Amino acid sequence: MIKAVVFDLDETLILRSGAIRAFIKDQYARFVSALGGIGEADYTGRFLEMEKNGVIGKDVVYPEFVKALGITGVSSDTLLADYRQNYANFIDPSPGAVETVEALHRSGMKTGILTNGNVQVQNAKIDALGIRDALDMIVISEAVGLKKPDPAIFALAVAKLGVEAASTLFVGDNPEVDIIGAANAGLQTCWFRNGATWPAGLLPKADVDIDRIDEVLSYPGK
Repeated sequence: MIKAVVFDLDETLILRSGAIRAFIKDQYARFVSALGGIGEADYTGRFLEMEKNGVIGKDVVYPEFVKALGITGVSSDTLLADYRQNYANFIDPSPGAVETVEALHRSGMKTGILTNGNVQVQNAKIDALGIRDALDMIVISEAVGLKKPDPAIFALAVAKLGVEAASTLFVGDNPEVDIIGAANAGLQTCWFRNGATWPAGLLPKADVDIDRIDEVLSYPGK
């Protein structure tokens, strides 16, 4: 019997790829006068290459990014602060994500978010989704000094919910960080495919695969 459902945030509850592309294009337009003639394609392309789909923290990316492009008219600290202040304005929820979390909450199921990332940025994303009142737990890696796929951060999330790991379903898009990490901590797992293919030979596979977030509502045992 499932007593709690915990979600990853980026590329699970929110569509990260489109948001980061829209943000970095907007940042370029707002700071273009300080960029010394760097073109938009170079600015956006290099940033997206260096941040590696969000795997590399922006506190690491921006100093290297500014150095690589030879930017002198604006500091990496200023660009990083701008990212943390404004990025959440560009996010869109995955189709059905908000409704699914709210439906689980109304049904009496415990719900939570477990995400890697910066506290300010991740909290702003959650606020932009408007689902904070439907959540029983939020764990952000920076705040707790642990990071997925470390089983300890999954164990912490489950403890905060007051349920057993085996009675908790984790929903995420990243096979290694989300699904393998959660499985190693004893949680049941649900892989949100998000258009991807499971890596060949990677085990264990998720208990269930979904193409839409609202499919969580029909998970067996929920």
